[in-house]
Amino acid sequence: MIIKRKKVVDRLKNYFLSKKGGRRIPYRSGSLLIKWFCGTSYARNKYFKKKARIFNTFLEEIGFPEDTAQMEQEMLNVSFLKKWRAVAISNLSDRKFKKYVHVNNLDILTESHKKGKGVILVSSHYGFSELTISTFPRIGFTDVYTMVASQGADSEKFNNINPNIEAKKLVFDYLSDIELFKVLMEAKHVLNDGGIIHLLGDGYHGKSSMTIPFIGKLRGFRGSYAELALSTDAEIIPVFVYPDKYYHISVDLYPPLDKGKEDQSREDRTRHIVKQYVEHLTAKWSDSPQFVNMGYIEKYLHHVDKDD
Repeated sequence: MIIKRKKVVDRLKNYFLSKKGGRRIPYRSGSLLIKWFCGTSYARNKYFKKKARIFNTFLEEIGFPEDTAQMEQEMLNVSFLKKWRAVAISNLSDRKFKKYVHVNNLDILTESHKKGKGVILVSSHYGFSELTISTFPRIGFTDVYTMVASQGADSEKFNNINPNIEAKKLVFDYLSDIELFKVLMEAKHVLNDGGIIHLLGDGYHGKSSMTIPFIGKLRGFRGSYAELALSTDAEIIPVFVYPDKYYHISVDLYPPLDKGKEDQSREDRTRHIVKQYVEHLTAKWSDSPQFVNMGYIEKYLHHVDKDD
């Protein structure tokens, strides 16, 4: 019975992730079906058994309260069929997009963009960061470029996104410092022309790494985006995308990070910038751990360097 049930779920999952599914399944109906399934005892205790175990281990490690059943369901709801959601939203009409996706503090990006010095949008492996790929081109910012490692560019998160509103891609091989340097130079040109670069601020690839306390552990963070901002005078705006009630999506923009003083060393300014972003990330992980990417939860659990 359980095997048969799993086959049915897998078949529906494959249809959701197909080209037809991303375009034909209504966003509201699909979201409600996902939420319903993730709330079933079969989903929590059987289909997502390993995920639920890892998540609850994570909650114990960061000292979250014991009653976490609702949080567990929200975690499953965010992680299951995330790629379908990105495709479905990119194919919404403008009217339905405005209904379901709410960009908060848009004036922050608008004012920074008007200065013509370039903007770096920094998201993370939290919530629905994939939606950044299509959200800002959709609302009128046509000069958005997403920096992405080659394995990410070839992944399903980019498949079937509406090509009319997809951000342009700057692809690099994360194993090659030379390739990364070339892409950073391309990004620098985009920023010098007043464009927008979108990238992830919590990745494990980049030009350099600095060790910073992060939720009880010491973790390395890359400062490529900070160095890029300092070399172009671009502003760095953190952005977090996460589910709101009733299957709506919130896109939160934060004020530009402070880039320090000109009489400071480049190394000190870079660290000053990255520490600010880590503070935002720490708050998000601590307040709403159910939205953290499962792969990054596992990386956190496997990390052993304690912040004593």
